Amino acid sequence: MSSPQLIIWRKQAADRLQQVLFSMTSQDLQPIDAHVDTLLRQLSNLPARPSDRAPYQGSFPNESVSGARVKTVNRLRQLIVNIKGAEFQPQDQMVDAALRSILNLPARTTQNPYAEIFPETPLPAITLNHLLKIAPYADTHQLTSLFPHLLLTMAEYEISTPMRQAHFLAQLIHESGSFNYLEEIDLGDYLEGREDLGNVHPGDGRRFKGRGLIQITGRANYEACGLALGVNLIETPTRLAEHDLACLSAGWFWSKHEINKFADRDDVETVTRTINGGLNGFADRQYYLEIAKKVLNV
Repeated sequence: MSSPQLIIWRKQAADRLQQVLFSMTSQDLQPIDAHVDTLLRQLSNLPARPSDRAPYQGSFPNESVSGARVKTVNRLRQLIVNIKGAEFQPQDQMVDAALRSILNLPARTTQNPYAEIFPETPLPAITLNHLLKIAPYADTHQLTSLFPHLLLTMAEYEISTPMRQAHFLAQLIHESGSFNYLEEIDLGDYLEGREDLGNVHPGDGRRFKGRGLIQITGRANYEACGLALGVNLIETPTRLAEHDLACLSAGWFWSKHEINKFADRDDVETVTRTINGGLNGFADRQYYLEIAKKVLNV
């Protein structure tokens, strides 16, 4: 399992590449295009681009320059955030070198990639043992896999005080059945034709059923969440049930609806109504909130 800080750095690197490419308005190829094409080839274990071939032609031969940039950065995001290993990998060095070329930064002077490009992110002082005490019915293996992404999410979305963290974790535990379910068990047929959720195409009910630790539901919400997270969830909706996006989508929802301010007031009823639309499972949510407060010394 990679360290939370390394996961954060990889995500930041993918975000920065996306920002740079999406800010390019020229339809003519630029030096940056050559750098990102080379990086895509390196991370995909493909041979170097032939000297007589323009960037993107090998990977996306039928795309316009702008279209190839979008597809390239989406693929790079997937490759970067899924680099495996508890320590820095050769792929991390490739990403660091490409970023330095693109951003006109000097060569790395430290051993660790990313460290001179992005500052270290202060992480919540929450351990895996804390989470296991708050959610004793969680599958240990599943929670271990979710753990670094939960820390990243809380850091990124300013769920930064013990009170906010207690409310956040209590709601997630209820919504996900103690972190054991990352998508709803129901097939989703009951969501078919729900225009209020943007489900306007046949099959949208099942395709966009609830996924993530706070279940994101419906085509419109998938599209908004994916846009915010830099992932095409319309094309790949099941990504929301993977560990990283299951957590980050919950943070996105929490931030979008400004739930921190309700948590700051210890207003569990409003927190619950904002997430649930009502008070379903309210006693269960209160129960886990009280446990989380004790464990986190609120």
